[in-house]
Amino acid sequence: MKNSMGSSLKFEAEFFRKNNNLTVAREKKIHFIQVRTVHVLLLLSIALLAVLTVYKAANFLLTCDALQVHSFRLRNQPVFAKERIAGILRRFGGNILTLDLEDLHAQLLQVPEIENASIRRILPDTVEIAFRLRRPFYQHYADGMYRLLDADGVDLSVQRQIPDGLIAVRGGSTAVSAVAIFSRELQPLRDKIEYVAYNEPYGLEVKFRDVPEIFYPGENNFVRKINRYFKIKRRLPLNVAAIRSVDLRIAGRIYFEYLDEQRGNS
Repeated sequence: MKNSMGSSLKFEAEFFRKNNNLTVAREKKIHFIQVRTVHVLLLLSIALLAVLTVYKAANFLLTCDALQVHSFRLRNQPVFAKERIAGILRRFGGNILTLDLEDLHAQLLQVPEIENASIRRILPDTVEIAFRLRRPFYQHYADGMYRLLDADGVDLSVQRQIPDGLIAVRGGSTAVSAVAIFSRELQPLRDKIEYVAYNEPYGLEVKFRDVPEIFYPGENNFVRKINRYFKIKRRLPLNVAAIRSVDLRIAGRIYFEYLDEQRGNS
């Protein structure tokens, strides 16, 4: 009897011990979940507050009048395309932080006079643009107007009055593109040139001011060839006034054409 009661008491004690352990573990787990939930809610609140703060800051920056583009600072401004440039810039107002500089750059390069442009923001409200321009090098008369072209033959502008200081190109539009290949060779001679043209089979034709003859200088070394001719010319025992043209296309050779004769050589 006593053994039976002792066994019963031990069983009850063990049962209550295990049950108490389960209760304590359950309470700890519930407490952990509650604490973790509070932490998660706190972190979510902080994140939401940060997002709201960023949104308000971004909205302020985008709508703030102080950050709206109020001026464009232009360096080395175009001469012939001022109105077109002004029209492009009018389309690029708004907030300076969201201004699409790549699109602005692409549209500026569509203007023939502009070879390149560098653009930068100057906070809070100014955009600076530095231009690298194409400069007039040739003039070509057609349809009552003078076309102004750069050294690559790119059309820059037209005007009614004859421009000063540019090399005149004679012939059609194809002559301009043919002559433009020799711009580097013509550059040191430009102040002395009356006109240039392109005639097959002789190629480039150059006429200097105050010099009666026409030159066919070939494709390179124009200055050296022409200077050599003038040095030799002073020693020639002939009537130099009768020379119509000088052919310098072949290195080391000078060919003359007289006013009253077919092409000859010396």
